[in-house]
Parts: sequence; C-alpha cells; structure tokens
Amino acid sequence: MIDHEKRNSFGRIIIVIFISPLFWSCGNEVLVDHTIEFSKKTWEVQNEFNTKFEVVDTVSNYNFFVTLRNTDDYPYQNLFVFLTTTFPNGKSKLDTINCPLADPRGKWLGKGFGGVYDNRVLYMAKKRFPLIGTYSVSIEQAMRDKELPGILDAGVRIEKAN
Repeated sequence: MIDHEKRNSFGRIIIVIFISPLFWSCGNEVLVDHTIEFSKKTWEVQNEFNTKFEVVDTVSNYNFFVTLRNTDDYPYQNLFVFLTTTFPNGKSKLDTINCPLADPRGKWLGKGFGGVYDNRVLYMAKKRFPLIGTYSVSIEQAMRDKELPGILDAGVRIEKAN
C-alpha cells in the first residue's frame, strides 16, 4: 500500500511540474511595475512619482498603465495626472491622462475590498519603444486641489502586450 501511495504522490508531482508553466505563460511579461506610497494617505501636489528603466526591445508591443490605489475617502469620480516620458535621447513628452476611479453612479472601479481599490488605467495599448536605452517616467497629480485625500499610491506598469 505504501508503494501505491508513493506512486500516486509522484504522479501528482509530475503533473504539477508539467502544468505549472502553462499558467506562468498566461501572464504578461512585466517590464516596469513601480509605485510611490503617500505616507499621509493623501496625494499632495508636491509628491511626484519618478522611475527609470532600461529598454532593449524595440520590436515588441507594450501596454502602458497608470496604477492608482484609492480609498472611499477620495472625493471625486476621476483623477487627472500629468505623465512625462523622457526618452534616451533627452527628448520629453507630456500627456494629461484622465483616470476614472468610479462609475457615473459613484460605484468604485478597480479591484479591492474593505474600502481600498486598485486601479490600472490603460494609458497606451500595443505601443513600441522607439529607442534602446534608459527611459524615465514622472507622474504628477493634475487636479485643482493641493491635497487629494484617499489616494494611497500611484505608479506606472508596463507589460508586454499579447
């Protein structure tokens, strides 16, 4: 009986080993996933997110997201941000992005529970990097309020598109 149990156990291990890579390959390859946490649970106008990353692949397509985490204390339905991308050649591009955080009825978007919601706002889909080298991205809140209560963190996520 022990041999039969060992054989079943060994068979299960082999199945897990061969099936696991199928689940890993389902996820997108992440190039960048950086955030800044706001210690006061408030995004103050002087708090700016900055990150740098290396690009070696100018052939693949990537999806670009602004990531935000908010609570029920955030007083608005959306949040505007300024996103500046600086390219390896020193040129910069500034975009203003509208990040919806709630639907028109006030129901929070994103994933979460307990009054905290994680949002990935698609900024650009299936875009290629034009140059190899070091890129930098900065994000500033672009609302009229100097302080935005209920914003816990902000960041950027870049992943290879399918």
